[in-house]
This record gives sequence, C-alpha cells and structure tokens, in this order.
Amino acid sequence: MAIIGVEERDPLGPVSIVGGGRLAGETVSHDVIPGADKAAYLLMLIAGFNFFIGMFNFVPLLPLDGGHIAGALYEAVRRGLAKVFRRPDPGYFDVAKLLPVAYVVGVAMLVMGVVLIVGDLVVPVRLAG
Repeated sequence: MAIIGVEERDPLGPVSIVGGGRLAGETVSHDVIPGADKAAYLLMLIAGFNFFIGMFNFVPLLPLDGGHIAGALYEAVRRGLAKVFRRPDPGYFDVAKLLPVAYVVGVAMLVMGVVLIVGDLVVPVRLAG
C-alpha cells in the first residue's frame, strides 16, 4: 500500500535506481554531513548497486547469465553421466526450449522494476533528519 501513498515506505526496503539517485542527491545537498562522509556514502551506494546487479545476474534463470551457466552445467552433467555409463554422447542441450520461462522471468523483472520506480516517484525514501 506504500506505492499509492497510504502508508510510509520502509527506509530499509528496496529502491530503484531512481530512488538511489534521489538518496545520492539528498546526501550531497545536506550541509551538516562532512565532505569525506558524503564521498564514502556515495561510493558505498554505487558499490551496493553494482554488487546487487552482479549477484542478481547469477540467479539461475534463463534471461540472466546464471541461466546460461545452469544450462551449460546441465549439459556437462548429462555428458559426464553418459561417459560413466558408457552410453553415446547425448548431444547439445537445446536452451531454446526454456524460452517461455525466460519470457515469464523477463516480464516479472520488468513489472518489478516499474513498480519500484513508481514507488520511488510517488512515495520516495528520504534521509532521516
């Protein structure tokens, strides 16, 4: 209900890149915060976003890199089991069969992104004080 302004947003909850930009702007505009603390906060904000994006990319769902890694690992396990049991090579795994999953995950990520951006525009997370 926070997205429509009925209740306050959780300050420790997720923010989009729009909310992160707003927080960075508020940090720089405060006169009370020393310059070294501002620089450290901005550096940690950028590092946090980059770390999250990098780790999220390893989730084993197909549109992300983790999904391609999972497909390659599945193919390697299949080939390894075929060698152990002296069966012929099963061939390549067709990752294109998982495209419906990729579409669902892509749409879900798009919807979540839009909801977070709208939430950051309607009821932004603000710095305390």
